[in-house]
Amino acid sequence: MNHDIISLKPYRQLSSTVAAQINAVAGHCFDNQAIHLDFGQLVLTPKFVDELVEITLTHLGIEGTGYVRVKDIERLLGLEVKHLEKEYLEYLISMNLAKEGVQYVRFIDKENQVALPSLMTCIFKCSRIRTTMYLVAELLDLDTEYLQPKPQRLPADLKLSVSWAPFETYLSCDELTTLSSEDVVLVYPKKCNSR
Repeated sequence: MNHDIISLKPYRQLSSTVAAQINAVAGHCFDNQAIHLDFGQLVLTPKFVDELVEITLTHLGIEGTGYVRVKDIERLLGLEVKHLEKEYLEYLISMNLAKEGVQYVRFIDKENQVALPSLMTCIFKCSRIRTTMYLVAELLDLDTEYLQPKPQRLPADLKLSVSWAPFETYLSCDELTTLSSEDVVLVYPKKCNSR
């Protein structure tokens, strides 16, 4: 008898508290009248092609750590940041984004992105900014009072069909087709299995 030993490694392991945190924000929007976060998908193993800027987000009802792509920072600031000193980049980010609670932590190049934790994609919106932000799911601390479910965007022409069988029949298909209007069929309510 041949036996092959197989060892399975999980793709990504999430604790129950992190899973609960992800489930709490999935499909929701955070809105405290100053900033708006529209939560999207979970990124288990982030693979970015460009550099990232690690930031902290601290505002009324929310605290977290996250990442913004350098090209988004360049778009927000209106200039290329790869030739700037890190201290000057920190100054520019704090001058432009500190009012929204965003603070610069550090610059992360492609080589240091291998150890990133699971991230929640979200659209960060405020009075003058709209960008994609990647928040660390396990470090996200938010007040659920500011969470609201996203409105469903179902198409208007979506058809709904419902099938319901209030009783069971013990007749075969052939017996059902041979029934005439003179035949009597006794019908009893279907018993529900309650647990």
